[in-house]
Amino acid sequence: MALIDEVKKYQFVGMPFEAFGFPQPVYSHLVASNDGVNWKDLNKYSFGWRDTDIAYINGEFWICTGTYVTHTKDFENFTQVNCPDMELKNLWASEFFQDKDDNWWFIYCGSETDVDYSEYQLYASRMYPEKYQIDSSRQNIMLSVSGGYIDPNINYFNEKYYLWCSKTNTPTQELHLFESANVLGPYDEVSTNIMTLTNEAGFTWNEAPEMLQINGTYYLYSDPWNKGQDEHSRDVYRCESSDLINWSNMERCNADCTMRHFTPLYIGNLGFNEPLISNLPNSDSGNSGNANDHSTPPPEPSKELTITMWDGNAGTLEITNQENFQVVNTLINQINQLSKSDSRFIPVTVNFDLDTLSKSDRGARNQFLDNAQTLSPIMKNLFIDYRYFSNDIDDLQKSYQEPTIPTGLILDKTMINDYWSAVASNISLAIKAVISKGGK
Repeated sequence: MALIDEVKKYQFVGMPFEAFGFPQPVYSHLVASNDGVNWKDLNKYSFGWRDTDIAYINGEFWICTGTYVTHTKDFENFTQVNCPDMELKNLWASEFFQDKDDNWWFIYCGSETDVDYSEYQLYASRMYPEKYQIDSSRQNIMLSVSGGYIDPNINYFNEKYYLWCSKTNTPTQELHLFESANVLGPYDEVSTNIMTLTNEAGFTWNEAPEMLQINGTYYLYSDPWNKGQDEHSRDVYRCESSDLINWSNMERCNADCTMRHFTPLYIGNLGFNEPLISNLPNSDSGNSGNANDHSTPPPEPSKELTITMWDGNAGTLEITNQENFQVVNTLINQINQLSKSDSRFIPVTVNFDLDTLSKSDRGARNQFLDNAQTLSPIMKNLFIDYRYFSNDIDDLQKSYQEPTIPTGLILDKTMINDYWSAVASNISLAIKAVISKGGK
């Protein structure tokens, strides 16, 4: 099985490094998980990238480590993107981030001179994935406090930017959380119990913060350790919170390799397979459900608006295709109805052939292809037009999935379900918009 097909079975993917020394030797691994704690080692590489970040952008996985930036569709073939040195002597722990206006940023820490990392500062540069380009202009990420900081990680929740980083000019390395209304700051510190929790877990140092928000719960991954601990014996841990302030349940991430500093990318929302959200912990934070609260999960689509995958049975292919086009048709009808009272909904004109045809009817295959061609020109609008209805950062970071219409004489299960997975991903935001207005 191709490596990318293995990846698509899981809800999370990442590329940690296994360290045998500092800064080398290290070896990169490709790992995946369905619960975010227990990870499977899918591949060990001959190269070694420290402190990797990973993002899914325009149908590709982007990975960065320092100034080395690359993108891949299969985790086997990597294409490097030119990244300026930003006129820094050192540049560490780079990451990708998409702001509330959909602008992509390349964030990092570093120094202009060859100094100890206790004097490192945080920076950001614009990046343009569609051009495979990173701007050489360096901008400061401003903090309201002084000191040296590394390992920046930014998220946008609740109409604020939240910045995690590691403070270095202290007796021990510490995690700190900041918040701001602007991506470049100034950031004010948010008091948390994260270092108390770190100490309770038996560690005095902590670094490499990476935060996710899923189903109303925040998850923070980091590398806690003790001075004198060798590189190979250190691990990634995860804790959780419902309010970003009080953190609990710090537990070691398990894998069949030693894992260090990496970004766990949640891919359960990309439509690769049926989501396994039930495997993930749910928040019991008691949120009020305010429409502007990013931590409140969106309503699940009703049965009437659910795209289903084909089970591979030759006798059910036509039924699956016809039912799915009926789902899209129902969605469009509801959008057109809502457009009469809400100007944010844009009327759509479409004419699918929804006549029931059996497998024995030669027209069934042509019906599928004709309907797919009819859907193609309007599907991207269904993605773009309703992207901003959602306040969920995962939705705002979604990329359009270009569906491949199966045109061969034999339509196998993989071809069909790859097509419907892309359709499901692309129309999911429109479905959420309709449901939020009381549709079905």
